[in-house]
Amino acid sequence: MTAQRSPPAGAIDRIACGADLASLPALQALVATMCRREGIGEPACHDLQLIVEEACVNVMHYAYPAGQSGPLTLEIRIVHRGGPRRIVLTLEDLGRPFDPLSVEPVDANAAIEARTLGGLGVHLIRQLSNRQHYQRHPLRGNVFTIEKYLGPPAPH
Repeated sequence: MTAQRSPPAGAIDRIACGADLASLPALQALVATMCRREGIGEPACHDLQLIVEEACVNVMHYAYPAGQSGPLTLEIRIVHRGGPRRIVLTLEDLGRPFDPLSVEPVDANAAIEARTLGGLGVHLIRQLSNRQHYQRHPLRGNVFTIEKYLGPPAPH
């Protein structure tokens, strides 16, 4: 597992690890460190932690064949220009191609018995973030980018 340590404000935080549950604490620690460094409040930091947990656990459980692990990379950067101040999370894995945004939105008003199993992690990611984008890259594999706005647009 490799991680960039104590980067300056606005820099990119990145961790490469195995796509297994044992890596989850390090992934969560990277988010917590970035939140402290950037002065991100507890509610937004909690949302970011939950987004990362849901997205990474989906990769850990479904991207690679049962009983096998593969690489997982999480990159976190803060963007101050071109719109509201925001956090951009990018997850990459070399597992099976899967577009999480192809999952049908959950009907939160439907009776529990009528709901399809699964999809709640993607639902939470959609609810807690402002923008999501998926790309299948020929070298980087699944690239899932999630943006969460932290405030109004920066003055010009």
